[in-house]
Amino acid sequence: MLKTLLILLLAIVTNSNAVSVHHNLNVTITPDDSFIQVTDILTIKQLKKEKSLVFKLHHALKIENNNFIQLIKENVTGVDIGMDRDNTANQNQLKLNEYKLSLPLNHTSDFEIVIKYQGKIESSIEQSAENYARGFSQSSGIIWQKGVYLAGSSYWLPYFNDEMLTYNLTTTLPKDWRVVTVGNRILDETRKNFHTDTWDSVTPQEEVFLIAAAFTEYSYSIGAVDAMAFLRTPDEGLANKYLETTAQYMEMYRKLIGPYPYTKFALVENFWETGYGMPSFTLLGEKIIRFPFILHSSYPHELLHNWWGNSVYIDFKNGNWCEGLTAYMADHLIQEQRNQGEKYRRSTLQKFTNFVNPKNDFPISQFTSRTDAASEAIGYGKTLMFNHMLRRKVGDESFIKSYQAFNRNNKFKRASFDDIQQSFEQTTNQDLNWFFKQWIQRTGAPSLLLSDVSQKSIAGINNIGFTLKQIQTGKAFYLDVSLVLVTDDGTEYMSVQMNEKQQDFLLPVKSNVQKILIDPHFDLFRILDPKESPPTFTRGYGADMTIVVLPDEKDTQFLIYQQFANKWIAGKQNKFKLISQNDISTLPENSSVMVLGSNNKFVKQFNNELVQYQSTLSTKNIQLGKQQLSTINNSFFITVANPKNAKHTITFLSIGNKEAMAGLV
Repeated sequence: MLKTLLILLLAIVTNSNAVSVHHNLNVTITPDDSFIQVTDILTIKQLKKEKSLVFKLHHALKIENNNFIQLIKENVTGVDIGMDRDNTANQNQLKLNEYKLSLPLNHTSDFEIVIKYQGKIESSIEQSAENYARGFSQSSGIIWQKGVYLAGSSYWLPYFNDEMLTYNLTTTLPKDWRVVTVGNRILDETRKNFHTDTWDSVTPQEEVFLIAAAFTEYSYSIGAVDAMAFLRTPDEGLANKYLETTAQYMEMYRKLIGPYPYTKFALVENFWETGYGMPSFTLLGEKIIRFPFILHSSYPHELLHNWWGNSVYIDFKNGNWCEGLTAYMADHLIQEQRNQGEKYRRSTLQKFTNFVNPKNDFPISQFTSRTDAASEAIGYGKTLMFNHMLRRKVGDESFIKSYQAFNRNNKFKRASFDDIQQSFEQTTNQDLNWFFKQWIQRTGAPSLLLSDVSQKSIAGINNIGFTLKQIQTGKAFYLDVSLVLVTDDGTEYMSVQMNEKQQDFLLPVKSNVQKILIDPHFDLFRILDPKESPPTFTRGYGADMTIVVLPDEKDTQFLIYQQFANKWIAGKQNKFKLISQNDISTLPENSSVMVLGSNNKFVKQFNNELVQYQSTLSTKNIQLGKQQLSTINNSFFITVANPKNAKHTITFLSIGNKEAMAGLV
C-alpha cells in the first residue's frame, strides 16, 4: 500500500512480459452476511502457445465446476501484494488456493473463459506496529455491514502473479450503497431494494479495488476531470472544502508534471482509520478527513500519487522511487511555498540522523516499503533529499522537464530509477551515472566538520582559508557543499566541490569574514551535528539505549509509572533499560534518559536545562514561558539535550491520571 500518512495497495509486478488480462466482472454483495458472488468473464490476451497458467484465489471463495480449472494447492499462505508489502499481520492469516488453468490446444492469441465463484471475505481489522503512532489499522479485505474493502491483497479475483489488467465492474448492493473503483462510472441506478453501479477501467492497472458503503455523493467538474467526495455521513461543507482543494492542486500538478491520467479524483470516507491512495481516489478515515491540516498535507500527497505510483508504476527490482519523489513534490513543495522548506529538510535529515545506524541502514535501491522509522527515513527521507540535490544540480527548469518526460514516457508502465536517470541524462545531456550510483546504491551519509579557519591577504586580495572533513566511517562522498560567508559588508554565497575525506580550501572574499556557515539551508543529504537541531523525542527514541528512571517506590504514583514503563519497553528491552532513581547517583553520559514523575530526584537536573527555554517544572506546576499549567490531571512530555553529551537527550514525563496512561503509551 502507498502510505504517507498515506497508503496505496498495488500488486507487485516485476515481469515486463506479463500476460495481459481483462476482467468483465459481475458482482453481487450481501454486506450483512459478508458474502460475495462473482461472475468473471476472463480474457487472457497476447497469449502464445502456453499449455496452462496458474492463478491464486482467496481460500474462502469456491469456484463452480469448470473443465478448464484444476485445484492444485490449498491453504497457501498469502503475501501482501500491495506496494508497501507491510500488511503482514493479516496476510500471514490469509490463506489462498492455487489453481491451474488449462488451455485448449487450438487456442488463438486471446483466450476467454467464464469463472464463477462465491464465499465470505471477512479478514479482521488490525493495527500494525509501524502504523500505531498514526492511529491506522488495516485489513487484507473485508465485507461488512459498515462497508466493503477489497483490493489486490484480498485475492478476491484470479491473481496471475504479475499481470497488468483492465476491467469492467458491475456491482449489485443494497439500494443506499454505492461503489467506488478506478475508471469511469457508466451506470448508476437504483431499482427496488438494490443499487447497481458499472465502472469501466480501460487503462492498465495492477489490481482491482472495490470500495462500497452507504455513501452520500458530491461532485464538482474541473474541466475534463470530476472532483468527487463519497462521505458516510452527509456533510456538504466538508465535501466542498475537499472539492475546492482538489481543483486547486489538480491545476498545480497539471502544470508541473502533465495531464492528469484519470477522469476523476475522489475523496472516499472509510469505516476505519486509513490513509490509502488508490488510482483516481483516496480512502481516508472519518477522523483523518476532519483534521483541517490534512487538506494541505496528506491530501495533495495522495492526489500526486496519481502521477507517481498510480499511473507510472514502480518496478521494484532496484528500489521504490515513488514515495520519496511524491513527498518531495507534495509535502516538501507545499512547505517550500510557505518558506518552510529549510525547516522541512532539517526535520528529514534529523530523522535519518536519529533512526538510521550501520545495523539497520540499507541503500535506497533496496527500499520497497516503510516498515519502521529507519526504513521511512531512508525510503522517504533519503530519496526526498536525493531529488532535492538532483534539482539543485541540474536546475529547476531541467528538473521539471526531466520528470515531465519521465511521466510522459512511462505512463501506465512500470518504471525504475534507471528510467529516471535516462530521462535526466537525455534532458540535460549530462552523465549522471556517478550521482545516481552514489545516492541510490550506497549506504550511509556524509558527516561534515569545519576546522582550521584563517584569513589571509595574498597579492592584495583578501582570502578565507579552512579545512573541511568528512568524518563518517567509510570512503568519501562526492559533494557539492554550499557555503554562506557572513562578512562586514554583507553575505556571500558560495559552493565548493568535495571528493576527499579531507580538503583544504582558499576562497577570495570582498571583506572581513565574521562567520562561515556550512550547508546552512540543509540542501545536502548528511548526518546532522547535534547542535544543528533541537533536542527531540525522536533522538531519544532512536538512541541505541535509553535509560528509563522510575521515581522512588514511596511516590504515590509509583505504580502508574511502573505500569507505563513496563508497557513502553515491552518487546524493546534491547533499546530500553528500566531502573529506579535510587540505583544511580547521576544521569549517564552515553545514553538517552527518560525521567518519570515530577517527584523524581533528577527533575532538578532536568530543570537546569529547561531554564534556557524560560521554563521550569515543580511537583504541582509547569511553567512554559509565561504560561503556568497544573500537573494535576494534565500530562507533560518534554525533551532537552543531555548537558554531558549533546548527542543524547533527557526526556521528562509526568502522567496526570491513571486513565491517561494507555494513550501515552
